[in-house]
Amino acid sequence: MLRIIVLLTGLLCVIYACNNDLSTIGQEVINNNNYIGEESYQVSYTATVKADSFVTSSGLYDPFIKQLAVGKYTDRYSGLTVAIPCFQVTPTTLPTIAHNAVLDSITLHFQYGGNMWGDTLYQVTPQTFHLYQLKELPELDYENDCYFYNNQAVDTAKRIASCTFYPLVTSMAKAYFKVDQALGEDLFQRMIFRRDKADDIYNNEPVGIYTYYNFLKYFKGLAIVPDENNNCLMTIEASSDKLYLEFHYSSAGENYTLQFPLAQREYQYNQILNYPTETFTTLTNQQQTVTFKEVKFALTQGLCGYMTKMTLPSVPLYDKYMTIVKAQLEVKPEFMYNNPIAPPSTISVYRTNELNQIMGLLYNNNSSPIVGKLVENELNTDDTRYIFDMTEYYQALSAMPPTEKNQQILLGVPNNGFSYLGISFDQMIVREEPILRVYYAKYK
Repeated sequence: MLRIIVLLTGLLCVIYACNNDLSTIGQEVINNNNYIGEESYQVSYTATVKADSFVTSSGLYDPFIKQLAVGKYTDRYSGLTVAIPCFQVTPTTLPTIAHNAVLDSITLHFQYGGNMWGDTLYQVTPQTFHLYQLKELPELDYENDCYFYNNQAVDTAKRIASCTFYPLVTSMAKAYFKVDQALGEDLFQRMIFRRDKADDIYNNEPVGIYTYYNFLKYFKGLAIVPDENNNCLMTIEASSDKLYLEFHYSSAGENYTLQFPLAQREYQYNQILNYPTETFTTLTNQQQTVTFKEVKFALTQGLCGYMTKMTLPSVPLYDKYMTIVKAQLEVKPEFMYNNPIAPPSTISVYRTNELNQIMGLLYNNNSSPIVGKLVENELNTDDTRYIFDMTEYYQALSAMPPTEKNQQILLGVPNNGFSYLGISFDQMIVREEPILRVYYAKYK
């Protein structure tokens, strides 16, 4: 008898586990009039906003920048975006060069960072970049942790090199800038013939946090500017072993090299310039919006500051015998494979207000920010969508008294400009008004 009871119990558990229909959970197990229902609420307000400016550096205390963005691309939604990286190189040891040494050349080496956006899949055309020397060191704002923003000017002095290559991994692995010989000779001769202390750019006595401060004052840094005919954006590695100035010289019949690597993270930043399409020319400050109803789509994109604004539906008012078991926001993007601008794998959610200010991440609970995850349907791309799990958020709201105003949110590409975590030009085009789906249990 005991064996029969155990067998029947196991069979019922298997039937329960195999049922994935939320609307019928438990009905085959016991008839107690409990059930799960579903209701859909359309987001009533959707619009596009454009951030006035956003962080494009690591600041004074955050981790090192891992990548720098460089290039130029015109997208039919966001318009023209130009990325110019600004960075510094310095010696790591006190240079000691023999008096009979002869400089052959000076080169700037860089390494592809693994990210590229543009028409390179179908139209592989040469990309030309110009290397400029900075006129002045970027000015640090210690009161704001030395962050730089996308509207920070790159103060260039003169062009000192150009480089052309095809945007292919094999081609980029061989690419480098050959720097102006006169500039190289000046830096090289100052290594050989050290001057008095005040005029010695290689004096390594520390000044505050700077070891080679005299060199920084003399050789302010570099900027890589894309040519006007370029048609892609890419990333380059921002590390001392992958971005460096190299001197090639000979002495007594032997060949030598000396490297000045990437240094002084406080000064490294990206200038990101965006010239919008006609659709978004009215977005001259962050308070302005272009609504979904006006243009029939909304835009979220990294590097150029576009975010999608929404007003979330009110929490459903259920009676005391009903409870929310699941709530998710569904955003359907325009999707196609091999798109020159890929969709991001995740979307961040920020709280905002009537002025479209970013007020921090929106959380499900104290430790779990709400994130939209791209769910691809390989058989039917029209069914691809972003799913935002908002269950705990709406459960918490349902336990509180109703509020007069609904939560306003901004959707952004993660690390939008926060280059110490990563850089992304990915975009989400919203073609249908988003929907909140709420699943609830009712007990009688």
